[in-house]
Amino acid sequence: MPTIASRREFLRLATLTGAGAAIAACAPAAAPTQAPAAPASEQSSTESTDASAPAAEAVELKVLAENWGEVYNQLMSLIGDDYMQENPNIKITWEFDPEWRTKLTTLFAANTPPDLAFMRGDFLAAVAPKGVLLNLDDYLAQANVKREDFIPALYDSSVYEGKLYAMPGGADVWSLFYNKGLYEASGIPSDSAPKTISEFGDVSKKVLKKAEDGSIEQASLWYTTGWIPQWIFAFGGQLYDETSGKITANAPKNVEAFTFLKNFWQSMGDVDQLTAFAQRPGQLDAGNPFATGQSVHVFDGFWYYEAIDQYAPDIEYGVGYWPTPNGTKEEQKNWMIDGWKYSLPKGIPHVDESWNFMRYMFVDKSAHMGCTTLNGPCIVAQFPEWVSCMQDKIGQDNRMSPYLSVFTDQATTATKFFPVIENQAFYSDELVRVYDLMIRDQLTPQAALDEVTTNVQADLDKIRSGAA
Repeated sequence: MPTIASRREFLRLATLTGAGAAIAACAPAAAPTQAPAAPASEQSSTESTDASAPAAEAVELKVLAENWGEVYNQLMSLIGDDYMQENPNIKITWEFDPEWRTKLTTLFAANTPPDLAFMRGDFLAAVAPKGVLLNLDDYLAQANVKREDFIPALYDSSVYEGKLYAMPGGADVWSLFYNKGLYEASGIPSDSAPKTISEFGDVSKKVLKKAEDGSIEQASLWYTTGWIPQWIFAFGGQLYDETSGKITANAPKNVEAFTFLKNFWQSMGDVDQLTAFAQRPGQLDAGNPFATGQSVHVFDGFWYYEAIDQYAPDIEYGVGYWPTPNGTKEEQKNWMIDGWKYSLPKGIPHVDESWNFMRYMFVDKSAHMGCTTLNGPCIVAQFPEWVSCMQDKIGQDNRMSPYLSVFTDQATTATKFFPVIENQAFYSDELVRVYDLMIRDQLTPQAALDEVTTNVQADLDKIRSGAA
């Protein structure tokens, strides 16, 4: 098996990243006015198939994508290969760029955008107000595809000011992996993961082991500033009020979440001990703490089975849902989900062909795309097909096979996502900044989140007033 690529580690550590420079204030070329054509599968079977008819003119579709590393890039290109086999007049050309935001900004400014553009929520919020993306609402309506067909949170995070500007593509669902053997060694039942936050905290205390010098030998997790929004939402918090347009970082439930996290980390050790323990290979690399048994838990997606299969083939692990205060079904709506999507830029020469390819990947063949490229699909009705395909792919006896439904359950239930606002990346950075100060006792949870609220609101007001 090839070495695991860096894609998933990037997604874990950088839930949100900068949206890049603002789009230059040049007017985009007018979008074609014709209605989107129906996919070939919906066209009349009575159309001529005379071999003497002239061959359709070849069309090249250029796709700008995020660079996930060689292994995952190759997997993603396979769905394009499948489409080209079914549509021989189409040529798909992929460009995987680690600086795709910068590249896309430049292409928009030059009025030479790709036919399909990779998108994340932070960049969507930055470029949608510039008028450089096509509204996809009419395309979905003609295809008889509705919001209810998608994972709700991913559809909603593709909307800006009531209009759909991106097609949900892949779902990133994070769940709690736990080491069953280390549970049993600590006297903890291993038949299921903790369902409540207090249970998770209790288990974390029981598995903690320290050396005589106070250094951490075994811990629940290794220290990270990741997962901040996920914990906030799990506590029932919110980050933005759509009605008022106000930042709500210091909402009471958010403060409660920060207080828990501060107590959680500090119960394991001081900052120096925490950071020293965290100086280990990433969780997708050889020698990562979950694989070596130094960390009892890890939050990750279904794809983590690859790293465990490669580096820890003998560990018996289980997978559970993200814990909530009381572990109730109602609270599970507060799970957060993230993912990636694709947009159609205005002014592209082959709108219909681009739409048909995008629909093929992410609607018609959503399960196939997910299974082929090791991504979570976004069309809910295709979840059973995806589970079955993945089980065939990895084998029914793979340790991950019984837990694939954990990820589809969370995807179906989750309603939370980082707000799609113009300074989303700054918001994320501010949360990380004060989080570290809080863990170091330089700010209280309340003071930390008060700072975030003030700073992010001021920045957002500046942007919306046109002063930025």
